[in-house]
Amino acid sequence: MSEKKVQIFEKDYYKSKKGLYTVKPGKLSLFQTIKYYAGMASVVFEARAEVLKGISGFDVVHSASKRVFNYIEKTGAVIDIRGLNFLKKTDGPVVVISNHMSTLETFIFPFLVGSVKECSFVVKKSLVTNPVFGPVMRSLNPIAVERQDPRKDLDLVMKEGSELLKKGISVILFPQATRDPVFRPEKFNSLGIKLAKRAGVKVLPCAVKTDFWENGKLISSFGNIYPERTVYFEFGEAMEIEGAGKKEHRKIVDFIQTKIDGWKK
Repeated sequence: MSEKKVQIFEKDYYKSKKGLYTVKPGKLSLFQTIKYYAGMASVVFEARAEVLKGISGFDVVHSASKRVFNYIEKTGAVIDIRGLNFLKKTDGPVVVISNHMSTLETFIFPFLVGSVKECSFVVKKSLVTNPVFGPVMRSLNPIAVERQDPRKDLDLVMKEGSELLKKGISVILFPQATRDPVFRPEKFNSLGIKLAKRAGVKVLPCAVKTDFWENGKLISSFGNIYPERTVYFEFGEAMEIEGAGKKEHRKIVDFIQTKIDGWKK
């Protein structure tokens, strides 16, 4: 990875400048929402064209993710990122474990994590078979699970995840499996803990609040956009897995819950 990418975030935190763009209370109008998704689609199609031309997948996705990051700021949202030092000071690949609130974090993580470490995802299979977004996602060599047979998915994540980590590629994983605007600890599985233990790497917790981009009622990825809602990402300290990892799992759940509760105030 180039030195230029590593130096994108020079501090422990990043926060968009207030007043950079005018924001009206409430959700975007229908016209503005269509314009927003048209802009997002242009980024995806551009990345898709580059990948199909044979350009390096990770570099393409990292660049596209950065454009999405900038585009969200131009829409009016304030992006608040904390704990970047935990990401930067942890040597080697890690398993990033995050709650999953909306589509936004899937688009942003390749920029945030990818600015320091090459990374990939554990994703549902439909994302890699999608005719539009599929080629972009496949370029990261993700771990694609079907979510029909938990045992089969576990074996797949253990095998392919360990292979990625051995190559020095960090794995981003959402234990909730599906997007949910509410954090539900009881549905937060320990798959990431198991993978980190198997591969002998650390876990890096990350709490997100991304209801700027709501989930849609008819099509989950296309919901209302609320520019006045701050987008939050916060990384916690990396942890080695001891024993079965129950203590580390509890710490991650508590970390995410505490951050989300604080952001509600």
